[in-house]
Amino acid sequence: MDTFTVSDIRIIGADRISHGTIFSYLPIERGDVVDADAVRAGIKGVFSTGYFSDVKMLKEGDVLVVEVTERPAIATIRIDGNKSIKTEELMQGLNSIGLSEGEVFDKLELEKVKNELVQQFFSRGKYNVEIDTNVKELERNRVLVNININEGKAAKIKHIKIVGNTVFTDEELIGAFESDTTNWLSWYSQDDQYSKEKLNGDLEKLKSYYLDRGYVNAEVESVQVTISNDKKDIYITANIQEGEQYQFGKQDLTGELIFDKDIMQRYLISQEGQTFAQNKIELTNTTLKSVLANRGYAFAEITPVTDVDEESKTVDVTYFVVPGKKVYVRRINFIGNTKTKDEVLRREMRQFEGAWFSQALVDRSKLRLQQKPYFEQVDIETEQVPGTEDQIDVNVTVKERNSGQFTFGLGFSQLSGLNFSTSVSLQNLLGTGNTLSVAVNTSDFYKRLNLLYENPYFTDDGISLGYSLNFTNINQGDANIAQYNSTNGSVGIQASFPITEFDRIYTNLSYERISLRATERFTAQAIVDDLIDLGGYAYTCIDPILRPEDDADLPRLTNQCFDGGVLPPATGVDDETILVPFQFRRAFTLYKAEARWARDSRNRFFNPTRGAFHSIGFEASLPSSTAEFYKINIKENILFPLTDKFTLSLRGEIGYGDGYGDTSGLPFFENFFAGGVSSVRGYDDNTLGPKSNVGGPFPSEIEQNIPTTSRTGDPIGGALKVVGSAELVFPPPFAKESSNAARLAWFVDVGNVFDDTDSFEARELRMSTGIALKWQAPVGPIVISYAYPFNKDRLDRTERLQFTFGNTF
Repeated sequence: MDTFTVSDIRIIGADRISHGTIFSYLPIERGDVVDADAVRAGIKGVFSTGYFSDVKMLKEGDVLVVEVTERPAIATIRIDGNKSIKTEELMQGLNSIGLSEGEVFDKLELEKVKNELVQQFFSRGKYNVEIDTNVKELERNRVLVNININEGKAAKIKHIKIVGNTVFTDEELIGAFESDTTNWLSWYSQDDQYSKEKLNGDLEKLKSYYLDRGYVNAEVESVQVTISNDKKDIYITANIQEGEQYQFGKQDLTGELIFDKDIMQRYLISQEGQTFAQNKIELTNTTLKSVLANRGYAFAEITPVTDVDEESKTVDVTYFVVPGKKVYVRRINFIGNTKTKDEVLRREMRQFEGAWFSQALVDRSKLRLQQKPYFEQVDIETEQVPGTEDQIDVNVTVKERNSGQFTFGLGFSQLSGLNFSTSVSLQNLLGTGNTLSVAVNTSDFYKRLNLLYENPYFTDDGISLGYSLNFTNINQGDANIAQYNSTNGSVGIQASFPITEFDRIYTNLSYERISLRATERFTAQAIVDDLIDLGGYAYTCIDPILRPEDDADLPRLTNQCFDGGVLPPATGVDDETILVPFQFRRAFTLYKAEARWARDSRNRFFNPTRGAFHSIGFEASLPSSTAEFYKINIKENILFPLTDKFTLSLRGEIGYGDGYGDTSGLPFFENFFAGGVSSVRGYDDNTLGPKSNVGGPFPSEIEQNIPTTSRTGDPIGGALKVVGSAELVFPPPFAKESSNAARLAWFVDVGNVFDDTDSFEARELRMSTGIALKWQAPVGPIVISYAYPFNKDRLDRTERLQFTFGNTF
């Protein structure tokens, strides 16, 4: 190009890239004298932007023409085949190297893309990963970038070796690792899959292991990670320098202590003469902060300073206390409660607005909210009020669960005909925290109506009040119990009284009317005998029918009924008479009183992981009742958190009842039952315990010498119930790490029901083991268990797979 003076500059081909951007990179301006060297420099400058695949400069008179060809823009990046790493994480890695949607595309960057993705998968132990990229051109100079990933299988840790350890064995040190060689739980924990991040964490744990046992100078000197030729096995070797063991020297407190020094020193976990342990220093730090936070010093700082004496092999620790200003709570804000009124949350708060801040009260408030059935998750954070040093706001964020349950069923069977059932339960009625439930069930053999209303805060100090109305007409045989008919009606009033933050007394007064009817040869003989002992009376009827040749106009004879269980000598019973079985009836009027103490310190309502539940209840019919009896029930549930994921849950229940006054023994309709998904799993509901043969033949069958048969094994319940369970609870693989909605449990159940205390025999306790899933699903709580009963009796009814569920809205 000949030398000339530029009178103007014209740009051609720039559609997306602004002319101003090009001019900023072009080292030529109007009035400049340009030659071939200046043109080359100009092309190089514009090309360095990376926005263009081609740059040309032409001369048109005194005008310099810059002709550019823009690189295409990335319209979409599509990633397929990734399983172990989320697409969002992969996109972040691509963005770090300049590849993202909307940016300019450069084919030369594809190799960098592959390398970046390969490194991400290598860090997860996927050394067999294969990545293929292709680009599809779109209209308007855009492209679609397709990235297809074949992850392959993750390399498994074949061997872990610690070198240089003389005090602790490899097994002791590796036991604290998250990484491990393949074992029987690896399918769940995936601890045998190598990842760089996991290894770095394990090396920190290794150093902490030594620091917590007095080895102050312990250091991980080097780590070697080797992979087999087929990229399937990983070998890890860590070299450690242990050093010598140290003890705690002088332990001191300084700074602004707030309390007397003698009082503060009581909270020092680290003590002079003990083996040095870094975790004791951290625990002391946390404890001192908690003590100050409980007195309003929310932003206290505790700084431990260590002084190592190499000669005496001791470590002096001085804790510098900077309490900051004492703060009070300006405002408590509730977030996320779209259904629940603020006042429902506020009445559970033990930290109050305008009061000095207390971490203990905030923690207790969180626990009380978590125990409510209508909250799935509760988080509480504190933030300093801008422009102040002595005020904070407490922000309570809740995630509400579907607290309304609706169940509807419609079916038909030859036994019971058309079955209809529906129930509505609102545990947070209109956001007030009150409970209202209505349940209706009806079929040919079963009718039930239940109404319940409860206000948990009838008074401001937490006294609850509730009312119930129940009506039931059922053949108990439908519930796996010995067959007899029961018609029940009751009304009741319930009240509970808080004793402490964890303890509560529950009371109930009710009036109940029960009408029972047992049928000979269909009802267990033990129940027939018990009903007669309770004052029941027997009767039967004969129903003459017309022979076919009889005159149809003759009137049908009226039924003849006889009381006492015995037919008169001349009844006219012959081959043409239908004899209705003897029936035994009794109506009971019961005035019931119940009192129960319960202490609940579990950390949440559904799937708790720590805390305990204790309950002792006493129920009795008052002396003016038709039958006089009492029942005692004791329940225990203790939870031991073993790790962040595993919890040991121990449950137990003992129930006992007996009669008093003129009633001998617990009436059969108040008996205890066991078996089923909420009791001893693997056995049919209510089928464990005493069983009885069905009653004998009709009196007429004896007179006519008619052969009879009897059914055996009808469950009749008992006066003593003993049930226990041990569960190892852990989150399922499919659950999110932060979710508490689902838990798996490996369980061992044991229990049975006995006639009374004298008949109790430990060898008669039934046992089962299996796996259970408890899931707060979007459609309602679901409990599924698969159990193996391993000491069943020949009369026991077993059921391996059991479940319960309900729908929510």
